[in-house]
Amino acid sequence: MVWKLMKELPLMFVVAAVIWLVVAGLFLRNAKNKGSFFTRHRSTFLGIVIAVVLTLADIWLFVQYIPTHFKKAPTEQVAAPVLEPIPETESGDSIAKKSTTLPLKDSSKKEKDTPVQPVAKTYATQKASIRFLSNGSTEDIEATNHSVACSLNDKTGKLRILGLIKGFQFENELMQDHFNDKEYMDSETYPTTSFSGKITDMASLDLSKDGTYPITAEGELTIHGVTKPIIVKGTITVTSGKIQLQSVFKIKRMDFGINTDEVAETLEITVKANFG
Repeated sequence: MVWKLMKELPLMFVVAAVIWLVVAGLFLRNAKNKGSFFTRHRSTFLGIVIAVVLTLADIWLFVQYIPTHFKKAPTEQVAAPVLEPIPETESGDSIAKKSTTLPLKDSSKKEKDTPVQPVAKTYATQKASIRFLSNGSTEDIEATNHSVACSLNDKTGKLRILGLIKGFQFENELMQDHFNDKEYMDSETYPTTSFSGKITDMASLDLSKDGTYPITAEGELTIHGVTKPIIVKGTITVTSGKIQLQSVFKIKRMDFGINTDEVAETLEITVKANFG
């Protein structure tokens, strides 16, 4: 982190180096003069005072006008991705629904009463969020992404989440640049992160009643072009017909080919989606 930060600050260091080289040259020149130390270096002391002022001015100008680790990153609005519709039934794993031919009924036979099956409903939002947190020994690194789409089938439990890597917003511009570059998430090559799976205990939930229900979801998580099976815990909260899904889980960055040492080995991920 320090080395990368220094690479972002070459101009400031060059200016400061020139200032203090002038002071060093003044000191060496005055050292050749005769007289006491204070008499010889009277102009040196003045040069040091001026150098301190110029160095502080150099730092201030750099921090104010050049993007660095000290400057807050601007908020960039990134549109959420669009998810394909989730199949309404357990048998329809593909997006396209299969057509079926109904047999002709014999009107002479009495039809038996059959219970009406409730129609499955797919909840969807383009305003879900993913929060990323790295607890480091020197500093915590945090970012939130609101460019996230999420959909949930209330009968089959099928759950899909899709987020744009460039949608993560950091507190400082330098960290945001590093997050998207090739050494970190390489957002140009791997522009999205996703989860595709299902809530395994969906059948036991009654989303028509208010309450908070613990859930377990299992499926495939894709980050940085690497897909891994994962099981996570979470909750579904129903309030006046509105549904909120939330899950907090942890992943090992090395499992997904993220080798940078700027973040902790274990990353905390928080997913939230509000439907309705």
